[in-house]
Amino acid sequence: MATLVEIQTFTSEGHILRQRFVSGRMQVAWNILAEAGGGTTPERRAWRLKIFNDPKKDLDREYNWFLSHASVQTSGAGITDAALVTAVSSFVDAWAVVT
Repeated sequence: MATLVEIQTFTSEGHILRQRFVSGRMQVAWNILAEAGGGTTPERRAWRLKIFNDPKKDLDREYNWFLSHASVQTSGAGITDAALVTAVSSFVDAWAVVT
């Protein structure tokens, strides 16, 4: 579990983990584009298009949610790129239905 000091650091605007998260979202959007039909569900396609049209849309909400992922809680800023992309991907279906 991340400490409160780590959480405070992670939520700062310029933190590298936040910057990597932005890139991870784009990678997941590209991955969804590569799925059959450009996304396996309408929600995934809509989320992908949201990222392509406005990469900053819902960024804060999704980033704060991402911080709760077990891999982030365990590894913090040391999370590998692969684990970060996996964490982002694991939330897409939930994010896609939240308005």
